[in-house]
Amino acid sequence: MANRDCNVNSGRSTAQRRYKVGYINTRHADRHTGMTRHYSQHPSLHLKGNWLEAAGFATGQPVQVCIEHGLLIIRLVEND
Repeated sequence: MANRDCNVNSGRSTAQRRYKVGYINTRHADRHTGMTRHYSQHPSLHLKGNWLEAAGFATGQPVQVCIEHGLLIIRLVEND
């Protein structure tokens, strides 16, 4: 397992949140006629709530999502 420099317990918001991975539908249209050929479903996760700001994520701030199997780490992008 890779070493991680992330401490999820270091933020101001200590509450855990539980979500379910949902899906979004994507419409696929015929290039020539514009008619719908089919729809496909893709996994989707929507995070929202005042707890994001309490955890240090204000509106408009850029974030970076680090992806590992079974783990997403969301970090603020440092402004240089």
